[in-house]
Amino acid sequence: MAGAATRTSIDALIDQIGAGVPDATQYQRLTTLHLEILEARQLAASDPFSAAYRDAAFALYLSIRGRTEQGYEAVRDEPPATPLPEQLWSGLVPWSFRDTGVVSEHLLAWSRIFRHMTLEPGGAVLEYGPGSGQILLMLARLGYRSCGVDIDPVALQAITLQAAHLGLPVETEQGAFGDGFAGERFDVILFYEAFHHALDFEELLIRLHARLKPGGRVVLCGEPIVGVPTAAIPYPWGPRLDALSVFCIRRFGWMELGFTHDYFAAVTRATGWRMRHDIAACGRASTYVLEPDGAPRDHAAALSAGSETWRRNAATRRTRQMLRSTRKTVRAWRLARQ
Repeated sequence: MAGAATRTSIDALIDQIGAGVPDATQYQRLTTLHLEILEARQLAASDPFSAAYRDAAFALYLSIRGRTEQGYEAVRDEPPATPLPEQLWSGLVPWSFRDTGVVSEHLLAWSRIFRHMTLEPGGAVLEYGPGSGQILLMLARLGYRSCGVDIDPVALQAITLQAAHLGLPVETEQGAFGDGFAGERFDVILFYEAFHHALDFEELLIRLHARLKPGGRVVLCGEPIVGVPTAAIPYPWGPRLDALSVFCIRRFGWMELGFTHDYFAAVTRATGWRMRHDIAACGRASTYVLEPDGAPRDHAAALSAGSETWRRNAATRRTRQMLRSTRKTVRAWRLARQ
């Protein structure tokens, strides 16, 4: 059952997990709780395009992390959660959960990703943050050029070992989002449960234009983008407050951002993208597809205009969010009656 929690109670749950990562039961338990925090209300009332908002969101991340003096550095603070497992084929996510329900969510998400790639034979895919590399391995088996960039050397080692065993030509490089492969261009750039680790996501969205071939697209799946503000994401964007995200921030230092749909649509539009989305009943499988809008643009001016539009449309946005919330409630009521 979902509910609010204090830092102390969440820390107690984290202590119960110990030095490792949550098992399937602990994982599900963490997703049912959220951290109640005063700063969230202040952030929700601010302009999400402003520098002041970004500073406040970052300060909130540091507060949750509990080591404010260290700041944030992706190379240092996005470490692997676990070492390379001894049993490579059963010890990597999602198989390591030992839970068919969790694995089924990933399988559904992967099918949505493939549906939205629309690749020609021999096309090239660059995945940022590939984790255990399951999607890259499947793409290589399909005959596509399969490339991955991750900041985590353990993840890259696991991918390399799997690819070598299967005789698949998967290419990997260690690097940050937006980097890698000497600036080559790709037919598809993929983020699966990864984009939300990008603190400088506006800059990243701008940089990705230069990494796509003509007619290319960016596919994002499993990202924490919600239709209306929730207890876990009560503002346009910022660190997520569900206990699982708090665990990852406090234990590892990971950047765990969340977004509302309205804000994500606004920021992608301001950074030069046409966006369409395919929302699934399972949030992990919800997919966003970004395609260049084809018009040269002054990104700084567009982001400034996005800020003005955001403030001007506040009333319309609240009405739209209320309607989404009502539709969600009605759907839940109908399902409960079936």
